Amino acid sequence: MKRLIITIALTIFTLGAFAQNNMLAQRMEIVQLETEDLNTVELEVFYMNDESPRMYYLSLGHLGIGTDILQLTFDPVYELFIPLGGTLEEAVAKMEEIKDFYKLPRQSEKEITGCFAAIRPNGELVPVKVTSRKLLSAKILEFSLPSGSEGMVRATHIQKSEFGSLLTSLKVYRKLHPKEQ
Repeated sequence: MKRLIITIALTIFTLGAFAQNNMLAQRMEIVQLETEDLNTVELEVFYMNDESPRMYYLSLGHLGIGTDILQLTFDPVYELFIPLGGTLEEAVAKMEEIKDFYKLPRQSEKEITGCFAAIRPNGELVPVKVTSRKLLSAKILEFSLPSGSEGMVRATHIQKSEFGSLLTSLKVYRKLHPKEQ
């Protein structure tokens, strides 16, 4: 009797170990870029393995909190995701649209939709403010979410060269995999 109970318990635990958890679904990375500036930013275009229909996302990495000038990054879990579309064509078109924001005059603002969530996009869309910034020799886009505190924002900054590199990699991937949607 004791052996039977132990066998049943082990079987249940084994089946539980092999069960797939929807929260931990695998990201299918297409292209990735990691910057080594003052703040390390990981840019990534991916889709979730368990979504049907497939949806492509741009991950802008972990956001910092602070002012427009100084950002402190300390949250290793929450990321900002921008939905790009259901096909690679739509993803490239959306990335091209975002890249055109770099051409806007300094301090210009646009609003797009994004998802600020832990580990994976959860479908809850929020407005994301995109602000064009220009430094001495660099064009930068600031992707920000309002914070609860006055004057504080959660933001990440992406240089035009980094974004362009990610977009070029995505176009190369699309040409190498013409059958993939």
